[in-house]
Amino acid sequence: MKLKRILVPTDFSEEANNALDVAVEIADIANAEISLLHVVDVPSVTHYDSVTAIGGVDESPELYNVYTGSLQKVVEAKMKQISEQYPNVLIHEHIVFDSLQRHIASFVTKDETDLIVMGSSGIHGIDELFIGSNTEKVIRLAKAPVLTIKQKEDSFYPREMVFASTFDKVSDKTALSLKVFQELFNATLHLVKVITPNTFEATTYTIETIEEFAKKYGFENYKIHTFNFFSEEEGIRVFADQINADMIAMSTHGRKGISHMLLGSIAEEVANHSHKSVLTFNEHYK
Repeated sequence: MKLKRILVPTDFSEEANNALDVAVEIADIANAEISLLHVVDVPSVTHYDSVTAIGGVDESPELYNVYTGSLQKVVEAKMKQISEQYPNVLIHEHIVFDSLQRHIASFVTKDETDLIVMGSSGIHGIDELFIGSNTEKVIRLAKAPVLTIKQKEDSFYPREMVFASTFDKVSDKTALSLKVFQELFNATLHLVKVITPNTFEATTYTIETIEEFAKKYGFENYKIHTFNFFSEEEGIRVFADQINADMIAMSTHGRKGISHMLLGSIAEEVANHSHKSVLTFNEHYK
């Protein structure tokens, strides 16, 4: 696998701009192209009330077309202004009127995307429970690895990478993608399994399992760790902080519906709450 095309969804926010900065750095190193995508989530308009202006009397597709046409011109100007800031990288601009998550899921396949880079500020409390961030939803649905950028990076060049896993159900696709990313930055890879009170196992067994994983996929420049903590999600974040890691990598199984509500996803939680960049691989798409 090679990084040939990087997808960057943008809403022109500071977080999205930070993600584009990182994507440009990666593209420059990997000699890749960028697809800059802006999705306008506009509801379908079938009726328009000339009195209240909120719908109900006259069908007005012409009004909808005028509105979307004007909006597209504004967005095109913004996209062009952004792209011109990065003359050394080839950036393809895409503007669509659709649902963000639904369109990204199909765009990744059509555009042969190798990596998605998204900005996120993270959400907390009741909003997190009932709404979830766009980034979390993309992590859950995307067929390509997702790199979540949480803050402005003066220079994105991860030297210390953490890959947290149980190491018994990692797909070939995930392992090989991780290896490509590590080699791209010549990073030291910290392979870690977080042991909680509910998942205790002998340290010798854990180390043997991780060593088998590393040898199976020919990893080099790696270190093996076990880390005891109260929960996996917090343990991963604390471990990454303790070794001063630049980035965390994890796999997710892309749970949906009631399964996601009940079981959640450790990878999504880490991506949402960590202040570090987080690279996720969806094991649902092997």
